[in-house]
Amino acid sequence: MSHWSTARIIEALAALDQASVTDGFEEVSTAHYRLIRYPQRLLSPTLPAAQVIWSSTSLPLDVVFDEVATSIREWGLDAVHWWVTSTTRPPETETYLLARGGVVSDAIQILARELDVDSELGDPSDGIKVELVRDERSLRAAMDVETQGWGRTPSDDQEMVGRLAEVLEDLDSATRFQYVAFIEGSPVATGCCRVEGEVGRLYGAVTLPEFRSRGAYQAILAARLRQIHDVGATIALTRGRPLTSGRILVKSGFRVHGEERCYRLAVN
Repeated sequence: MSHWSTARIIEALAALDQASVTDGFEEVSTAHYRLIRYPQRLLSPTLPAAQVIWSSTSLPLDVVFDEVATSIREWGLDAVHWWVTSTTRPPETETYLLARGGVVSDAIQILARELDVDSELGDPSDGIKVELVRDERSLRAAMDVETQGWGRTPSDDQEMVGRLAEVLEDLDSATRFQYVAFIEGSPVATGCCRVEGEVGRLYGAVTLPEFRSRGAYQAILAARLRQIHDVGATIALTRGRPLTSGRILVKSGFRVHGEERCYRLAVN
């Protein structure tokens, strides 16, 4: 019988979420909530600048919201995106956000797949080549996909130098990996994974629109699953949108263990 219950999966994912932010991020973390401002280089139509990624409080919600709104205004922003999960407290937080004019800006599923010696991880479709990001050439290819796929601001040389140093350090420690897929020599998809003990987390996967439905996402997925399995993970955790990546993940053996919703609220 599996020891990976839904409760343990959610707990493991929450622990990974609590990792310290890196350079370029800003954070306000209290006993009642965690608010993060993401750096400009990561922003996209699907990644807003300021997000409450966790909240659990016994204080009046008006007090907490006003405190968050003050930070948002100090950052020169006019809205916050507030996540509601199975661990959000009080239970009426979602009702409160709706009453303040919150509108759903995103909804994702928590997905998990256990990995064992008999796991079928798949091979790339014909015509798709998958590479581990391990040098400047492969990193530039992956970053090009991220820029186009996520609609991000193009990276400069300074960011490239910093990212390459991180890649080499992560490869040495065998904790984080990124893959990039090519079709006819052009980079078309990328995705990352991180390993903490038995847990492998998948994140950051994107395929260029014109190359979707050709197996590139599945190839990147299989490469990451194989990698985290090889370095000792027994389960893969991720989040996916139900109508896009979530559908592919479920077809690839992942099970849904809950849903999370995000609300956009004006703070002016």
